[in-house]
Amino acid sequence: MHLLILGGSMDHLGGVEAFCERSMQALSARHGDDWRMTRLPTSSAYLNFSKLPRYLRGLSSLVRYRFQRPDCVWLQYVNLPDLGYLALARLMGMRVMVTPHLGSNWRSQSNPLLRSLSGWLLGRAGRLALISRTQELEINLPAAVPRSDIRNFLPAELLQEAPLSAPDAPRQLRLIHSGRLSEGKGTFLFVEVCAELKARQVPFAAQITGAADQATNDKLHGLIASKGLTEDIQVRGRVSDSELLESLRASDVLVHLSRIDSYPLIVLEAMTCSMLPVCMELAGARDMIQTYDGYLVSTDAAVREAADFLTSLDIDDARKRGEIAAERVRTDYSWERCAGALESALANCIRDVVKIPDPA
Repeated sequence: MHLLILGGSMDHLGGVEAFCERSMQALSARHGDDWRMTRLPTSSAYLNFSKLPRYLRGLSSLVRYRFQRPDCVWLQYVNLPDLGYLALARLMGMRVMVTPHLGSNWRSQSNPLLRSLSGWLLGRAGRLALISRTQELEINLPAAVPRSDIRNFLPAELLQEAPLSAPDAPRQLRLIHSGRLSEGKGTFLFVEVCAELKARQVPFAAQITGAADQATNDKLHGLIASKGLTEDIQVRGRVSDSELLESLRASDVLVHLSRIDSYPLIVLEAMTCSMLPVCMELAGARDMIQTYDGYLVSTDAAVREAADFLTSLDIDDARKRGEIAAERVRTDYSWERCAGALESALANCIRDVVKIPDPA
């Protein structure tokens, strides 16, 4: 089996890049040298004129791979430029399976013209591999393209180790926000929640981890200072995977008020660390919380509702609930189970007779 994996940007590391890396590790553990896997970044994140040469180099590299005749191309679809790889691969006669990593509020879905265009391009895929069926509710997915259900890949360390026990009460509430920092990901709303808790005199300690561009970083530090939270919120920047897991295990609640995530990996990671997540009311987050545990807030009153929940939260009870949910998540997301689902989807894509649906 020769699998060519397309997706991610090496200058903007995040969930998609981790997903690609872990899926390769899981498949390699099952098949070893019997499978040849190659990863090619699409370099499409925050694409602009200055980054266009790197994107075009990626397309050129894909053209060269046609001579190696991969059995399947597995494309990670994060934004519309990623679908340029789909169109090119299909023009060269390659079988392509696509996994979406976006939600309804991304530009390629919220803009009617781009939504139609993305749906038309996705119609060229041989198969769609969905991380969650809730993606059907958010993304324009062509009905004619067959589907497979796969799962996200959590860090192996989380699946192998039992969660750490919480220290004895009483103690302050420990909050964390993590991801690629931005307004859409809920980074500034997290600061607003912390400000509301401080106004209510709720004891807490908070930290923010994740990369950000300079403008976002400056805005974040400015907001924290204007709210008088410099001593209450630690901004750590990008941390290693091991440091992130250590921070998650040492926290009580993940506050992830993202407006754009389709099926946020960080929420599953937090659950596996026995944390209760607080999330914005979106299809993917709702599915996670209804399946396991956590708390949903509305898009219109996210800050107030999150602060209300955190103010009334019994920390020890939350940890006990989190430990129950963590055990279920570890079972559902074992690498063996996730790799098996992915392997089945790839086999179906290869086996299918690839037909390009009528654009009409």
